[in-house]
Amino acid sequence: MNISLDLLMQEYSLVFIIAIITTVLTIMMRSFLVTSLQVLLLLSLSTVLPESTGIIQFILIAAQIALSGIVVYKIYKAIDMNYRLVLEKTHQSRPNLINDESKGSRFSFWETS
Repeated sequence: MNISLDLLMQEYSLVFIIAIITTVLTIMMRSFLVTSLQVLLLLSLSTVLPESTGIIQFILIAAQIALSGIVVYKIYKAIDMNYRLVLEKTHQSRPNLINDESKGSRFSFWETS
C-alpha cells in the first residue's frame, strides 16, 4: 500500500483542495465520525486513485464531492442555528432553541435543527 499524494495533488488538485477544506470544516464542527470518514476517503483517494480504473476513480471523486456538499449544507445549518440562538438570547425572538435545560449549547454542530 503506497500512499502517494503526488498524483492527487497534480492531476486532481481541485478534488484534493476540496478534500482538505472538507476535513478542516468537519474538525471545526467537532464531528469526529465524519472527520474519520473524510480522512479514510482522503487516504483511499491517495492510495487507490493512482492504480485504479476510470469507474473507481469516478466513484471516489463523486463520493468526495457528495460528502463535501453535505458538509457545506451542515455548516450552513449550523450558522443559521447560531444566528437564531443569538436572536433568542438577546430577546429579539421567541425562545425556541433554549426551552430545554441545555440553554442552546452543543458539543457538536453536526446535529442542527
